[in-house]
Amino acid sequence: MLSPSVVIAKSYLKLAPAFPPRHWIAAKALERAQMEYEDEIAGGFLKWFPKVNLSGKSVFDIGSGYGGRTARYRELGAQKVVGLEIFPRMVEEAQAFAEYKGLTNMEYYVGEGEHLPFADESFDLITSYDVFEHVHDLDKVFDECMRVLKPGGRLLAIFPPFYHPGGSHLEGWVSKMPWPNFFFGRETLIRAVQDIMRERNDGYQPHPMRPRDKLWTLNGATIRSVRAMIRKREFQNVRMELAPLFSPLNEKWARWKMRYYAPFFKPLRYVPLLNELFAHRIVLDITK
Repeated sequence: MLSPSVVIAKSYLKLAPAFPPRHWIAAKALERAQMEYEDEIAGGFLKWFPKVNLSGKSVFDIGSGYGGRTARYRELGAQKVVGLEIFPRMVEEAQAFAEYKGLTNMEYYVGEGEHLPFADESFDLITSYDVFEHVHDLDKVFDECMRVLKPGGRLLAIFPPFYHPGGSHLEGWVSKMPWPNFFFGRETLIRAVQDIMRERNDGYQPHPMRPRDKLWTLNGATIRSVRAMIRKREFQNVRMELAPLFSPLNEKWARWKMRYYAPFFKPLRYVPLLNELFAHRIVLDITK
């Protein structure tokens, strides 16, 4: 029998159910890579850093996905692009996509960010798009990134704080309801999600949770914890910004008519504690 809190959590999640898209379950060959590539052409990661010039640089993309974005970085003039992912199938598709595009000086590795398989001071630039919330130990990954950056090199990272409206990442496969991980405790939410998945019985299962995970594949990084992590280290330059919840950088800007209510939410990213709930992304630009 479910506890009352789990019943309430299930009812909340079911108010706006979500289901995994087809390409999560049965993607066609190179489909995911092509989607990433087209997204980057439309702006993707680099829209957050419009003044960045990739020309002639050695670029390491940590959490490189299916290789579509890294292929675009190479086309934009990067001298060499290296990607890292934890799943071999993603690396294989990235390699195949680079070949399909006729691109050279592209390398992909299977590995974890906590133990990068590269020598010290190997790269001019490190990019990370919606990845830092997923790594197992962000502190270790951050130190590894600094180790493999050349002096004067830059780390550019974008990722949502854990209590962002969709920071639980459940909107992709369980529920579109906002802030479930704020309204409900960890164990309550896990039990509610598991029961919903049992009832559906559609064959889809998320990746197993790791020992340090707050939720599936999420380390629970918050604005506060990231700031504390940065304060413990010294850099040539640090820029940490909080992107507003509603802005043209959000892909739903036009569809949801966000421009009409964005001004009311924009100041909330500067209010302590509330910013955890109303910041769209953490934006990091750090020079070693």
